[in-house]
Formats: sequence, C-alpha cells, structure tokens
Amino acid sequence: MKFLELNKENIIAKGGERNCYLHPLDNKKLIKIIHAKGKHGNQNKLEQIYMSYLNKNQIDLSHIAKYYGEVDTNIGTGLIYEKIMDYDNKETKSLRYYVAKNQLPNNIDNLIDNLKLYLEKNNILFVDNGLINIFCQKITKDKYKLVIIDGLGAKRFGLKFWFYMHSKIYTRYKIKKQWIKFIKTYKKDIERAKLGINPITRY
Repeated sequence: MKFLELNKENIIAKGGERNCYLHPLDNKKLIKIIHAKGKHGNQNKLEQIYMSYLNKNQIDLSHIAKYYGEVDTNIGTGLIYEKIMDYDNKETKSLRYYVAKNQLPNNIDNLIDNLKLYLEKNNILFVDNGLINIFCQKITKDKYKLVIIDGLGAKRFGLKFWFYMHSKIYTRYKIKKQWIKFIKTYKKDIERAKLGINPITRY
C-alpha cells in the first residue's frame, strides 16, 4: 500500500467513530480513518471485509459509493472511496439534508422503493441506516439517484457477521428488519421537518 500524509485541513466530514479526509492526490476520492477507540475501533476492518466480499462476489454496486481499497497514512490505515458528486460537479447532499430543507425530489417515494428493491435483490445489508448515510445525487438537472456512502455490513465482529456473508435467508431477514427501522426514522424526520419545532441540524 502507498503511504499518504494527512492533516486537519484534509478533513471534510466528522463522525462519531471515523473522520473523512479528502484524498490529497485525488479530489474525486475520500479516505475514512478511525478516530474512536474501544468497541467501535474495528469499523474500518469490518467494512473492508464486507466491501471486499461484495466485490469478490461481483455484486451490483450501482447504489453504493465505489470502494478502492486500503491505504496507509500518518494517522492510521484508511479506506479509499469515491467522493460522490452531482452532475454539475457540486457536492452531493445527504437525504437528511433534503428532508431538513423540505427540498425532497418529487419522485422521492419511487427513489426509496427502488433502493429497497436494490438491497433485497442483491442481498446487501445496510445496518447503520441513518439518513445521513444515504446521499441524494443529482445525475441531471431534474433526475436523482440514492447512493449509500456508509453503514454497510455489520457494527461488530461475531457470529452474526459471519451469517451475513454466508446465509442468504438470515441476511434477507436482517435487510427487511433494518429497512423497517429506516422507514420509521425517515417518517419521523419528515414530520420533524414539517413542524419546524425542533429543526434538524445534523445532516
């Protein structure tokens, strides 16, 4: 693996467990680096295993940010991903951003249904299914596409993680269970945005 030097100026997003850095040699890519210690310190390894599993099995990744592999940096090993951008080269916003701003595409219901069918058809597990982990990418002036940028695979190592990659029946059950949770969160945020009493600020 190549070695890259990263600094605070490269940070483009901060999460509870990981930070995202703009790739210093390619502004069309980003690097995810763990900053949290303890039980969530294996998140990059979990994700690396799951993304490698999807690639090895030639799963359709048309609604997932492209994964390019690992890279060594001065602050730890990172995962390199495609930086999702809109057709006009502007930064793509999260689904939660569009909910918070009451700017959802007119066909958002179809987009969400299509994402559900995509996950089910390809047996892809979206476990950390917050709205900030789905980007609403503008692919033309009036056309959008939902792209998952984080939250795939599992939250921790264990027997369940093994089943996710070896038992289609178990994975299908988990996909449906997590999707129900996602829809509940989505509807809750929609209602919250409409009321405007407790504005959504994290998106």
